[in-house]
Amino acid sequence: MRCAACQTNMVLKKGEIDLRVKGKLYLVRDIFYEECPSCGEKVLSPEVAQKLYEKIKNKQFREESISIPVLNGT
Repeated sequence: MRCAACQTNMVLKKGEIDLRVKGKLYLVRDIFYEECPSCGEKVLSPEVAQKLYEKIKNKQFREESISIPVLNGT
């Protein structure tokens, strides 16, 4: 698959991604995705995305608290 942003060949990886659904941020661990080595664009397969959306819809996740760095852009 080629990156939609820069047309570079994507690379299959396994790891963590962040996913925003209806304004809520989810951290997805231990997931396969494709990533562009040039621009960093990450893409899930339609099958994987559907499974994740079903898990979110059915509340099949656990809540954890994590600390993240927050920057002020102005």
